[in-house]
Amino acid sequence: MITDPSQRPSEVFARARDPASFWSGAPPNFGEMTVPHIFTVASQSGLAGRAYLDSDEALRHSPENSERMRVDCGIMECLEARQRATALLKWHIEPEDDTSDCKDLASKLTKIFNRTPRFLEMRRCLLEACWYGRYGIAMQYASREIDDRRCIAVSRWEPRHGDKLVFRYDDGSGNYDPGQVGIKLGVMGQMDRRLLGMDRQRIEYSEQGMVYWLSQSERKLLLVHKHSVEDGVFADAYSSGRIHGVGIRSRIYWVWYAMVECLQRALEYLDRSAFGVELWRYPANNPRGKAETENAAKKVIAGGRTIILVPVFPGDQQDQYGVEHIEPGLQGVDRILTVIKDYFGHKIKRYILGQTLTSEADATGLGSGVADAHLATFADIVDYDSRNLEETITDDFLRPVQMWNFPTSGRHYLKFIIENESPNIEAKLKSLKACWDMGLKIKNSDLADAIGLSIPTDEECVVFNPQIVSAMMQMRTCSGGQQLVPSSADQLKQAIWQALQPGGMLTLAG
Repeated sequence: MITDPSQRPSEVFARARDPASFWSGAPPNFGEMTVPHIFTVASQSGLAGRAYLDSDEALRHSPENSERMRVDCGIMECLEARQRATALLKWHIEPEDDTSDCKDLASKLTKIFNRTPRFLEMRRCLLEACWYGRYGIAMQYASREIDDRRCIAVSRWEPRHGDKLVFRYDDGSGNYDPGQVGIKLGVMGQMDRRLLGMDRQRIEYSEQGMVYWLSQSERKLLLVHKHSVEDGVFADAYSSGRIHGVGIRSRIYWVWYAMVECLQRALEYLDRSAFGVELWRYPANNPRGKAETENAAKKVIAGGRTIILVPVFPGDQQDQYGVEHIEPGLQGVDRILTVIKDYFGHKIKRYILGQTLTSEADATGLGSGVADAHLATFADIVDYDSRNLEETITDDFLRPVQMWNFPTSGRHYLKFIIENESPNIEAKLKSLKACWDMGLKIKNSDLADAIGLSIPTDEECVVFNPQIVSAMMQMRTCSGGQQLVPSSADQLKQAIWQALQPGGMLTLAG
């Protein structure tokens, strides 16, 4: 609606349009966010370093507890099982198209990746992001000779704890690179000679201590893997850091905390009452009798029993001195331990693994399909982890290595693929047989890929069926009996096909 009579409709329409639409080839809104993320919270935090603060629930409540969770063998059993299931999968580098140049590039980069020391463990370390929400791998490269040419390959790598990584936010000033990654520094790191000089300009103060902010070239030397990226709560400024990853630790912290509290109370009860309670009576209003009873109790105390001194007032039916043993009732402790195991323990396992049958034995019922459903759920989790890891390795590892070794190959896009599905060869062969029976043409390469074989070249030694080869060299038709010398590959295929039909006949010469 036009409120100013002097304002022309064309001006209103121009303001309503994307400003980048007037520039040919410009991205929408010139590649900028409509509203920066940090402005979508009630209040800003991390103003000193213009960086997101720790949003993890465990870190915010107790940094000590956040590390104690790592020594819980029940949690680590599930976490490491999930990491191993993904890290042990086979991998390959897949070209974007089927051109020979792209395939040759993928083959060369595969050889370079195979030179990475402990590549399996490196992939498992990246999956620590599932726990912390983000995790890093610091890379060190060197020149190596691969296939008679000098290549840039990884010579050494080190993990970087997820809590050491810091991320910039866009404050709208244009003075900071949005998404820039920093690493927290200790006192020794601040004084290291390698970080002095011009590099020291990238060391800045923040609410989380001193941070070294990586340049664009240094960022290529750090792999950063993120897990479960999400937005934070509007009223909680600290939660805005979830935009760079939320891990399992943050999700299960309060369940783990409640479980530890229950376990502490159960152990406290067992410590005080597991071996029973002894009541030692002494005459009331008799200090000497109380002292003698107390000394006697200290001399005979054994077995961890709880001693209680009970004053007894005089009466006809009262024993002034005596000891009475009361057996404990452990039904309450059993219930507490059941709650700890079946409620809290299973709740944590189900969140990490999606089920419990991969780590515990349980009755599923004959033919119920419960075990298959549990395995399918775990397979979905492994599938998600592997696909998420694929994208990180492709963008932060594969692409930089490709451009360093083959600078002119930028037009070719390769992808790091984790083979998270085992091929069902029998089912594929049945499908190919059905297609063959319906007359569909099948490429040799597709048939070889279905069974996991490669088509040999002319220079390679091969094994073959001598009967088929003899049939291809010499054939006789069943009607005329004349020698058939195929003039082309199509004629040879047609002859073999006719001989294999019902009623056909194939006679070998010699």
